[in-house]
Amino acid sequence: MKHLVLAALILSALCVWPAHAEVWRVGPTQQYKVPSAVASLVKDGDEVWIDPAEYVGDVAIWRANNLKLYRTPTAQDGSFAVLRADGKAAEAKAIWVIKGNDCVVAGIDFRECAVPDRNGAGIRVEGTNITVTRCAFRQNQDGILAGNNLNSTIIVEYSEFDRSGAGDGLSHAIYINHVKAFIFRFNYSHGTLVGHECKSRAHFNYIAYNRLSNENGTGSRNLDLPNGGTSVVIGNVFHKGANAENGNVIGYGLEGMSDTVDNSLYISHNTVVSDRGLATFLRIDPKTKLLKAVNNILAGRLEFVIGTAAAADTLNNLRFTNATQAGFVNPVVYDYSLLESSPARNKAVDPGVATSTVPNYLELPLSPVLEYVHPCQDRIRLGQADMGAYEFQKLTGVDEKSSSLSLQVLPNPASETLIILRNGQRYVGETRFVSLSGETMLIAPGPTVNITSLPSGMYRMIVGDQSAALMVLR
Repeated sequence: MKHLVLAALILSALCVWPAHAEVWRVGPTQQYKVPSAVASLVKDGDEVWIDPAEYVGDVAIWRANNLKLYRTPTAQDGSFAVLRADGKAAEAKAIWVIKGNDCVVAGIDFRECAVPDRNGAGIRVEGTNITVTRCAFRQNQDGILAGNNLNSTIIVEYSEFDRSGAGDGLSHAIYINHVKAFIFRFNYSHGTLVGHECKSRAHFNYIAYNRLSNENGTGSRNLDLPNGGTSVVIGNVFHKGANAENGNVIGYGLEGMSDTVDNSLYISHNTVVSDRGLATFLRIDPKTKLLKAVNNILAGRLEFVIGTAAAADTLNNLRFTNATQAGFVNPVVYDYSLLESSPARNKAVDPGVATSTVPNYLELPLSPVLEYVHPCQDRIRLGQADMGAYEFQKLTGVDEKSSSLSLQVLPNPASETLIILRNGQRYVGETRFVSLSGETMLIAPGPTVNITSLPSGMYRMIVGDQSAALMVLR
């Protein structure tokens, strides 16, 4: 079961469904025409449903706790409520400044926020704990900017960060300061202007199943972890573009290590392709306690690592001078899944586990259980025999439907009971819980389901033709 656990035990704040939560409807045909009209009216635990439309120059400060800020769940999947800054920014910071704790944001497209200090963000996080899911951040100076809060866990998933940055190298697609934990999964961050595709100073980082891609942009590092921390980087696709200003793919501890945590870096089953003349996969601070890099594929003129760690395991990685040698399906369009003839097939070794001193993240399996599907989706990975971010498969017999905003579960991760929502309403029909091997583990009616019979791990919840990923913690 160990290898079926999703980089074990990612803990988010418990989402409580209040008995009397109010739903506020926003849209061109609703009583409230713009999101800011309800920002001062909502109470703790309320929901705001924003109809798909473009809201120009509307910015807001959200102070209540446990808010659910959604694109209207009954709207068509894949649609967004688009917030275009048009020169405006709440508190001269962001389109949305979220000061409340334990909030969820889903289905919102934040665009073109710019402020004089060059840190104009789609979302400025000032509360404790937030989940951002199925959102988009386009041409903001910072997509998401989060301040220091060592009690906070930030989860960002299924979201796109497009052409972020002010061009000064100090603004980034996503910039997380000193928080307890940062979970970044199933995202597509690309085309950043000079800055990093992802930057985090968190004490614990879990960077999993993303596509972090310079493409034709001038971005700096694909991933920057400037203060170290226990960091697990698993199942990602990295592309270093020909025009990238910085040739380093991953930087670790280069602005000084955090003294209060275990500064170990674990990198497993990633695919890294560089079109730059010269590049470096890893650059690490000599105070790195442990570097474990295993089962990764590197293609291009890439030096493996600059810097040394107190202990290192970097033996089982494959390096190729170009993408063609690696046996990718179609590298011209960034499809780095494996051909049947790829030399990366059946070469992986057991990567073991990562260990951490951060509570709730003490042991983390390094075998991948999912794969990134473009754009901003995921699927079950059927096996761990191949190196890199993808397992070769001709045919699969497992339901691989990607998660839908129309089907949701609260909380997620969960340990005892959960509430199932379909199209924003409590779902009273049957839900099937399927393991990563395709076995049905539980069938239960909603909306409240007791899951104490499910072991820790990753599951698919299936309702009709919709599915959603669920993490179970023990």
